[in-house]
Amino acid sequence: MDGVDAAEERGPARVRNELTAAVVDVLQESATVRQPVSRDLWLTMLGEELASPVEAFTGDTLRPWLLGMVEKCSSVRNGLSCLVRSLGYVEQQSPSVMDLWRLVDEWEAVEFFDGADLHVLRPVLQSVGPKGLTALARRASRSRTQELPLWCDTAWQVFLRLAGANSARGELPASLAFLALVADRFVEEGQPVSAELLRRWNRVQARDWGLDDEMTQWQRTEYVPPSSSHVPAYLMIQFEPDGMDPARYYLSHWRQSDSEGWHPVPGDTVHLHRDDLPGEVERLVEQAEEKWADLRQPVILEFILPWELLNEPVEWWHKESDSASPTPLVMDYAVLVRSLERLRRASWHRPWHNKWRQLREQPADSHSHWSRPGQDESYFFHLERELKEDQGAVCLVLSGPPGDGTGVGDRELLAGLRSGVPAVIWHRGDCADPAFKDAVSEILQDRGLGSLVERTAKWRNQALALGPQGWDSHVGRHLAILLDDPERRPGPPGPPRAPLKT
Repeated sequence: MDGVDAAEERGPARVRNELTAAVVDVLQESATVRQPVSRDLWLTMLGEELASPVEAFTGDTLRPWLLGMVEKCSSVRNGLSCLVRSLGYVEQQSPSVMDLWRLVDEWEAVEFFDGADLHVLRPVLQSVGPKGLTALARRASRSRTQELPLWCDTAWQVFLRLAGANSARGELPASLAFLALVADRFVEEGQPVSAELLRRWNRVQARDWGLDDEMTQWQRTEYVPPSSSHVPAYLMIQFEPDGMDPARYYLSHWRQSDSEGWHPVPGDTVHLHRDDLPGEVERLVEQAEEKWADLRQPVILEFILPWELLNEPVEWWHKESDSASPTPLVMDYAVLVRSLERLRRASWHRPWHNKWRQLREQPADSHSHWSRPGQDESYFFHLERELKEDQGAVCLVLSGPPGDGTGVGDRELLAGLRSGVPAVIWHRGDCADPAFKDAVSEILQDRGLGSLVERTAKWRNQALALGPQGWDSHVGRHLAILLDDPERRPGPPGPPRAPLKT
């Protein structure tokens, strides 16, 4: 009896019962589940995720209660995902949470394949390690899957993850396309037996689903590698004040590499001391580079900063700081800052959208506004009035840096944010520096501001060329650019209060 026939011996009920038991096995090993206080916190969050209260554990034996709770969650749409996500709010990326996500993917794959026993594929697919899996997943999903979660470290986990992924009418499902690609890889590596097992399973599934033509078309279609895209990838990093301790922040991040649309992938939220932010940013940049090793697009770093950090020279923070020659972020990336306050203040969004449309749709009629504060208090009022009346004013040049103690730069920036100006430029130390005025005049010579990022990068590169001993004397070292696209927004950062990072 071959592997495909053997798989039919395990019926759908047994497959689901074994998965339920496996989920409970993992939960029983979780410190959160074993301890009453943390368990209650988890159950509260789970009830909120499910929009239905969860019965607390009051008995003597934990396993029967867990079995019942898993059964309840599995009967609700996305219920098991809610279970794991709420546990992740307490434990973050613990081994238990990773194992549970693997089981959730398997559960959903079993449902997608109508209760089929998939274990005949497991040993073959688990022999394929993480190298190259993201590229195969992108190709199998027609680029709908841009990244793989951390727990997808074998071809088995990727197959489970892709099962049920959206496919257009007339397309081979991504999971079957992935198996075909892995089979081709086995052939190339001289493993014909493994390749034939996958192909046979695929043929049976395609026949049962009436997808013979789609399978044939997939196999006959010549793969054309994606061309280099000019649409940038983004790593967005957000610092949110703790609200209680002024020295601590919640750091969230998102990765966006889909050149066909805006689909940012959220990461964890961590709670850090102000002094630890640069180190965490360095870790996130390195992590993104590992995930994007085969990416052909340029990469932009965006920092979503609260008011008190807007003048922080984040583009000069380092990567590879453990080496003898750390590299400033600005050497490898275009770095922009954005305003957390504007992102969160919905009442500022209408003029923001209007000014952005002006910049995008009528670039020839767009221009910058240079702040020149007068001597009386009314200047700031009239600055905001003029910016709101002049729809073509899409860039504001500050006369002083925010946070310098004078309040001038802060109030000018506030006027700009309220009036919807999407671009703001300033010198982090001295906006009256003649070199700064010359640099900004050159940067803004394109009325449409279409080359704002590129021209700013040119001045920063001139500073880099002087090296660490000389770049502080160059204006490019001190240029700050806030560029806010209201259509390019991150998703929710997760729980409002993430656990402390240890």
